[in-house]
Amino acid sequence: MEKKNSSKNPNKAAQTRPGKMKSRLYKDLWRRPGYLIRRLHQIHVGLFLEECADKELTPIQFGILSVLYNGEEMDQLTLSSSVGIDRTSGADVIKRLERRNLLYRTTSELDKRAKIITITQQGKDFVDKFRPSMARAQERLVEPLDEQEREQFFILVGKMLEANDAASRAPLS
Repeated sequence: MEKKNSSKNPNKAAQTRPGKMKSRLYKDLWRRPGYLIRRLHQIHVGLFLEECADKELTPIQFGILSVLYNGEEMDQLTLSSSVGIDRTSGADVIKRLERRNLLYRTTSELDKRAKIITITQQGKDFVDKFRPSMARAQERLVEPLDEQEREQFFILVGKMLEANDAASRAPLS
């Protein structure tokens, strides 16, 4: 009985187990904007985590701290929406940052159900210290583009975001 993957068999690739073919290309994925955006996001997160490896920090956490950096207080829902995440995810991220003393929550005087979020001085110092690492990750992401392409990239992505914002689970507007 002949082995399926025998090196003597010239049709080895054809006999490889389904799903294990070498270099199977799905060219149609490269024409799907959603796939490309998801893939680019994965790459960005990877670059961010490389640059911020010893900081125990995610891009969303840094985004929340950045929004609060100038001292503006914000309710939890508005803050979550401002970085494009839903209420539940926002509450979880905010709790983690609060445990690290990077921000704090107080009850709103206008609506006792609402929590008001404020960055701490420790949170501001954290942002100042790690902003260069975050900036390196951003720069590495767009590094393959020249200045004109970068500007075009931002214009086109901004146009798509604006036109499709209402379809988001966490619309910005």
